[in-house]
Amino acid sequence: MTVSQSKSLPLPSFHHRHGVFDEHVKGRLLQILTRKSPRLFFRARDLISTMPQVSGTHEPAITALIDALAQGGWGDFLFDIGANIGLSSCPGGKRFKAVHMYEPNPLCANILEVNAAIALDAGQYVVHRFGLGDTDKQVPLTIPRDNWGGAFIRDEGNAYDADVLARKDGFARVESSNYFNVDIAVRNAEAEMRERFSELSVRGLRRGVIKIDVEGYEPVVLRGIARALPADVHVVIVFESWDARLKIQDILDVFGGRATASKLVEKMPWKASWPRWMKWLQLARNAPVTAVLDANEGGDWRGDVVLRVE
Repeated sequence: MTVSQSKSLPLPSFHHRHGVFDEHVKGRLLQILTRKSPRLFFRARDLISTMPQVSGTHEPAITALIDALAQGGWGDFLFDIGANIGLSSCPGGKRFKAVHMYEPNPLCANILEVNAAIALDAGQYVVHRFGLGDTDKQVPLTIPRDNWGGAFIRDEGNAYDADVLARKDGFARVESSNYFNVDIAVRNAEAEMRERFSELSVRGLRRGVIKIDVEGYEPVVLRGIARALPADVHVVIVFESWDARLKIQDILDVFGGRATASKLVEKMPWKASWPRWMKWLQLARNAPVTAVLDANEGGDWRGDVVLRVE
């Protein structure tokens, strides 16, 4: 038998130069700047990945609130609906007995699985690789190219119009060049929550925290939670709103009188009337920002909304 031999190929001409000292200095500087970074995997240059690497915390006010709730009697369970890569539930989930993370984007869910394995104990958490909505369905998820945390479902279930969806990610309008799509699974929120609450109640876990960040699907998810929530289960719900038209009373009504609302407000270390140079001086001296819960009666509900449901 004759074995044919492939024709040998010459190696290409090759010449490369790089500055070793420059790379070393940049690498050392990066290590210094990110010394507080949690030991998680990040997507470099993504909008939501920069600050956690520099400061060690994603959304500091919400993180502090969730920590305070876990230590103040609400530490039975944590639901992170729209978990992305786990920047909230992985560091904060250690203080809860059970953690359920919902992330329909398969690309993010892969990273979330790894980050959860790094940060949480085996058996403490479950990653659900689907979203929550008003019915079971398969839909496209629209993902901003430089902000995977801003992904949204653009259909009749989304409370945000096109202007809000564009502005929240810093765009003038929704243009296809700024996004890409992946197909995802969505399950009925009421049915899913009813099953989860039943499982937790059997274990005696009846007081917990729910964080929702689903880019316009918040009202749909909140209605599902309200319909599924047993009378003996109590929750604090934190959700994000970009919509100036949000009617908080409509949200409260779905909980049948069980819920009260407040707003998580960050107070800057200056007065609005101060000149710009004084504000910059406060920033330069690292003056702290204070976060408080405010009743916000009759106010604008854009921002982080907190519901106490008992």
